[in-house]
Formats: sequence, C-alpha cells, structure tokens
Amino acid sequence: MFDREHVVGLIGRGEVLAAYDIAHAALEAPERDDQAAYFAVLCLARAGALDFARSEYVRLGLHEVATHDAIALGARLLKDVALATTGARRLAFAKASIRQYEKLVQQYGGIYGAINAATMTLVSGNASGAAARAREALAMPAPVGLVGEAAYYDAASRAEAHFLTGNLEAAREAMNRAIALAPTAYAAHASTLRQFEMLCRETGADAAWLAPFRAPACAHFTGHILDTNGAALCGPALRQRVDQLLATQRVGFGYGGLAAGGDIIFAEALIAAGAELHVVLPVEQRSFVSVSVAPFGEAWVDRFERCLSQATSVRFASVDPYLGDEQVFAYSSQFAMGCAVLRAQTLSTEAVQLAIWDGHAGLGPAGVHADLTYWSRSERRRAVIEIERPQPSPRSPEEAGDPRRAMKAMLFADIQGFGALRDDQIPVFVDSVMGRLAGAIEALSARPVHVETWGDGLFLVFDEPIDAALAALALLEIHRTQDLRGLGLPRTLGLRIGGHYGPVHLRTNPVTKTPAVMGAHVVVAARIEPDVAPGSVCVSEALAGALATFHGDKVRCGYVGRTQGRKGFSSTPIFSLTRAL
Repeated sequence: MFDREHVVGLIGRGEVLAAYDIAHAALEAPERDDQAAYFAVLCLARAGALDFARSEYVRLGLHEVATHDAIALGARLLKDVALATTGARRLAFAKASIRQYEKLVQQYGGIYGAINAATMTLVSGNASGAAARAREALAMPAPVGLVGEAAYYDAASRAEAHFLTGNLEAAREAMNRAIALAPTAYAAHASTLRQFEMLCRETGADAAWLAPFRAPACAHFTGHILDTNGAALCGPALRQRVDQLLATQRVGFGYGGLAAGGDIIFAEALIAAGAELHVVLPVEQRSFVSVSVAPFGEAWVDRFERCLSQATSVRFASVDPYLGDEQVFAYSSQFAMGCAVLRAQTLSTEAVQLAIWDGHAGLGPAGVHADLTYWSRSERRRAVIEIERPQPSPRSPEEAGDPRRAMKAMLFADIQGFGALRDDQIPVFVDSVMGRLAGAIEALSARPVHVETWGDGLFLVFDEPIDAALAALALLEIHRTQDLRGLGLPRTLGLRIGGHYGPVHLRTNPVTKTPAVMGAHVVVAARIEPDVAPGSVCVSEALAGALATFHGDKVRCGYVGRTQGRKGFSSTPIFSLTRAL
C-alpha cells in the first residue's frame, strides 16, 4: 500500500530520490495508484529529469486525471520546459502551460493557478496580457485562516501580481508582509526570490530591490592553526574582531574546519551569534584531533568538542586517518567552500569568505593563503582580518605529497533496463545506443583522460569538474534523441549518471598493465549512480560545490536527497545536475 504521508515527509526534507523509489515501487503493484504516479513524476521533475518526467506523466495517464495536484503538475512541467528553452519551443510550451493553469483555476480557483498563468503570459511575450491577468488575481480574496507558510505564499503571490502590473512599490510592501508571516521560512523565501529573479530577467528590471528579502549570508571561514606560541591567535581582541565581522557581513550560516586557532575562534563566534555552524573535517575525527588540535593543549581539545557538539552538521572530506598528505586539507577546504556556495544558492542569498590571515604566501597546497587564492577565482566577496605572525618555516620535500595522487572528476553511467534485454536485442543496443554515446564522448571539446567500460557501464575521468559536468549533460542529451521504439528496444531504457570530485590514486593495473584510477573517492562516485533517477545526472556534494563555486553560469545543482548506503557504505547527499537557464 502506498504510504502518501511518508512520501510527503521525504519530499519536504528534500529526500526526493528516496520518495521516488517508494512511489515507483508502488507503481509495480497490480492495481493502479494515481497518487503513486503523481509523486513519481513530481520527484522526477524535482530531480532534474524533466523530459523523462513529461513522458512518464503521459505514460502513467496523469494527463487524464482531473485532480488539483495532477493538473498543477502538468502545468508545472510545461512551465519548466518553457523556461529552459528559447524561440518557438519556448512560446509553444508557455502557451500550453497557460492553458493548463487556466484549467486549474476554472476547476479549483485560487491565486496559485491565476498568478502562474499571468507569469507564463509574460514569458510568452504578452506583457499587457500578463498585467491584466495579474489584476484579476489581485481581485481574488485571500482565504480565511491562513497561517505560516500558507499565509506567506498567498502574500508572496500577491507581491508577484503587483510586480506584473508594474507597481514595484506595492510588490515591495506585499513582500514585507509575506516575510513577516513566516520570517524564518528561508526555503519558501528562496523559491519566491528565484521567481522574481526570472521575472526581472524577462522584464529587464533591476533585481537589487530583492536584497532586503534575502536570507543571511553563507560564509566559508578559514584561519591559521596555532603557531609555536599561539600569541597572534589568543586573547579577547581577535574574538571581538570576529564577532564584529560576522555582524557586519550578516552571516547566518558558516562552513569550515575546526583546527586549534582561527577555525575554532570562528566556530565559537558563530555559535554565540546564533548562526548555524557546519563543520567539515579533512580526515577521521580522532586522527584530526591528534594532528590539528591536541598538540596545542587540552583546553583546545575541550573547545573543539564543545563546538562539535553544537554544530548543525559535521561532514568528512575523508573518513581515513591522516597519512601525511596535505592535499586532504586543501580538498577539505574546497569542499567547505562548495558547501557554503551551494547553501547560498539554495537560499538565494550571498556566499562570502571570512579569513584570519597573516599576509604570508602559503608554502604548500593547504592553508589560509591557498583558501583565499582558490576562492578568489570565483570573484565572490571576501573579508579578511589581518594579524601579525612570523614567516612560517620552510617545508620538507616529504610534505609535498604523493605525485601519483591527484584531484579528478569522475562519472559512472549505465542504462537502467539493460539487464532485461533479450539476447537478440544486444547487437542493436551495442551498435546504436552505446555507439551514440561513444560518438558523444569523441565529440567533447574536453575529452576524458581515462575511460573504462563494461557492458552498459561507463567510467569516465576528467581533470576539471566542469568538463565532467558538460560531458554528463552531453551524454544525457544524446541519449534522449534515441528513437528506442524504432530500434525495437524498450522506451524505458533510461541513462543515469553519477559524478564525484576528489583525490584519487593514479597507478598501473598490475593485471592488465594499463593505467588505473583507484581509491575511496572512486567508490564514492560508483555508489551514487545506482540511486540516480533514469534520465538524469546526480553528483556528490563535493562536485556540486566545485561547479556552483566557479561555473554557476553554465550548470545548476539542486539537492535531491541521499544515496541509500548499500553494502555497508554510508549514505551521502546528492544533487541533480542540469544546464543553467
């Protein structure tokens, strides 16, 4: 029996893929369940598998279901396609979504369908028609008794209507009322802000008016570990400067490490300010404490433990012990920066870097200078507290790390349903389906530096995260053009791709004598792909963060849930990957 309440709860927590698995399993039952069909398609849409969601919407007969949810979902799918494309296709889908939203209003009333019809009228190129529809939406009385987010969405919809009529001041006042009704509903605020940002692009309006409605900033924090005497990082004066910095930068969410010194000072200040602390440790906890906290005294260990106990979340860039490779610290910082940027995107707010820095250039791959240099590539804002410390001593050659270890972006891909093919279908699958994918790989401007394949499976390795991302999308798009039915293959053969970014070992396979890419991070990439919805790409938080930090103009990553943690492996957050609008 389909457990609707459980699925709704999963979706509310962002666990879209887990909800999809339950809904999809319910569809295998002998009796049709329209609710299971609705939630399966909704989850596909939220996971970024838009084309597959549209085909499933029709295949499962939801286009013939007259419930509010089914009609609204159909309208939303058409709207998403319109906003993701251009030209005649954009116009056609915009008009189709308008008809669907009109149907929703006619049958169920309410401002939701009316304001979306108005917005899509604008997208279709009819600004005067959009304004007329918006005025009709404003004339609708607000439902009685709305509270919390329901009241917020009604008021925010009216703000959108005012904007479409050209009354920016009324839109601003309505948004102020909406925020007051649910002041900490940051996810709801972000949804509205993204809608307004789209409307500003459509109308050419300056989006600066939205600034007062954005959530507090998301910060990556970085600071020096203690030196031999620790004087530059002790005392109340530095803490006061950090407190002031958090206030002036309006920080509500902080991501970083927890080493003795600057990291812990930032963490304590975030907790005291009522902000969320999100800790990212480079290695297994006991090993980290023994290297980066305990050498400076028990008092710092106590402060570490207090911060850790009050942290909103704790992530590990690696679960292995520290073996002397400083690259794990650099990777951990980059991971934390990506998390801050992803959270800022989710909340439609700003990401900023905060640092305590002595002004000295770094002598290795990790450290404050390395963090500042990496962040500066994104051209995002940063704020630095300058301190005076002696020049650090030179590093020994052994500290440079293993040259056979490097940062790589990895993709695992396969075709769901391949195992059910008949033997007589295998040749056409290999020649046509895999052949088309091979052609897409050969046509890439940045081809993989390492390729392995078995059956329907692909393992592709790239030097840069964006090269892996664009390759994944190219593969997905070429597969969508396949006429599977014309080839005598099931239409449900869906390509699914998982991706990850992290340090790997570059070795030679002793059996085949060929180059090999190995390590724990390869396993992370492999464990993502089985949980990906067919027709989509999902990537780890590390890869999503790197893409969000530097390539938000090309691709977009949205949280869709966690892997299932099969075969004793812990679950991990994953993000859908789509092209930026």
